[in-house]
Amino acid sequence: MVICSQTEESKSSFNNPTKGHVMQLFRKKFHQKTLKERVQQSLKTFGKCLLFLSFPLPVSAAAGIFWYYAMFKRGICFNERMEVILTAAWIPIFGILYGLLAAVIFGTVWNEYKAMRTSVKEYNIDTFLTLRDEEMSPLVHTMMLVFSAAILVSFMSLKYADCRSGMIVITSTAYLLSLIFIVIKEIDDPCGGLWYIKHIPEDWLKIDVKRWRKDHHDECRKKYEVRITKILEVTETAVAPKK
Repeated sequence: MVICSQTEESKSSFNNPTKGHVMQLFRKKFHQKTLKERVQQSLKTFGKCLLFLSFPLPVSAAAGIFWYYAMFKRGICFNERMEVILTAAWIPIFGILYGLLAAVIFGTVWNEYKAMRTSVKEYNIDTFLTLRDEEMSPLVHTMMLVFSAAILVSFMSLKYADCRSGMIVITSTAYLLSLIFIVIKEIDDPCGGLWYIKHIPEDWLKIDVKRWRKDHHDECRKKYEVRITKILEVTETAVAPKK
């Protein structure tokens, strides 16, 4: 697609450099790696994703087996009136609250993960060590576990037409809830596990963070005391009565 024809004067071309050129609607991505290296990297990532997706399967299977033998075989379920309350209020409310909580937690751990990646790229050891051993509070995980259990039990308490339909709903719900928990837990610890930050200097992983924080705190405290001493001296000199 040609924007305009070639100009006769170089001055006009200088004022409008787009004249006489073809508009580039698409720019091909530039790759530093060869095609073979990119294919190998993609296959490696795909394999890690498949392995990661298999982690929630035991929890999903356990939930399905528990529902089948403990509730479906014994005919334990709510009546029709209670099912209306569950589907209209109970499950949606807990689902919304769980979704909001998971979104906040995921955003928090993702920001820390990106900050740690940036610190490795910029070789900023202070930021890295500050965030290395930071983990989500067990209280938060407990709250997520309670919401997950409430949602899962609500689905288990419904009356299903047959075993197949109930098994699909129970196992898929348990799989998704456990997957969210595993993803948050994996991102919360980017120094180990299946999905970790590459190119972290090995010395950074061996540093005792508690001792480093103590030394860093002592150094900052000394600087603070020197600065406060100078400020107090200047203040006393300024307010001292003139002779």
